[in-house]
Amino acid sequence: MKARHHFLFFILLIIAATLLFFSRELLLPTELKNAVFRSPQIDTISHFIGFFVLAWLMHSLLKTTLALTFFTLSFYGALSELGQYYLGFRNGEFSDFFADVAGISFLILLKALYSFYKKILLDKNNNYKSKPTTMAELD
Repeated sequence: MKARHHFLFFILLIIAATLLFFSRELLLPTELKNAVFRSPQIDTISHFIGFFVLAWLMHSLLKTTLALTFFTLSFYGALSELGQYYLGFRNGEFSDFFADVAGISFLILLKALYSFYKKILLDKNNNYKSKPTTMAELD
């Protein structure tokens, strides 16, 4: 069951990325295309999405804890931005590092909300099962 959820999430991610790619060329008006895709914010958005996916893969496939995932990928993001700062042809930016950490944190938030929701559903189902439904169960 869990593998099916991971597979469906991965398929949805591929579909969203494909739609985003083709929306640049086909679906958006010219003014909006110029505003969105020529803007430096698209780099920050890609950092957010990339580190969200990296965190999801690391936590789900490598079975690391959320804390280890957060610290490992935050350290990786910091090192990559620091390395880019010293390269002549790249720019290391704090906003990219912030987007990296935000993407990781968003995954942790979604996992926490999912766990909370699942716990509420389990408690609700257990309460329904534990209540007597017939006269024989009341005795």
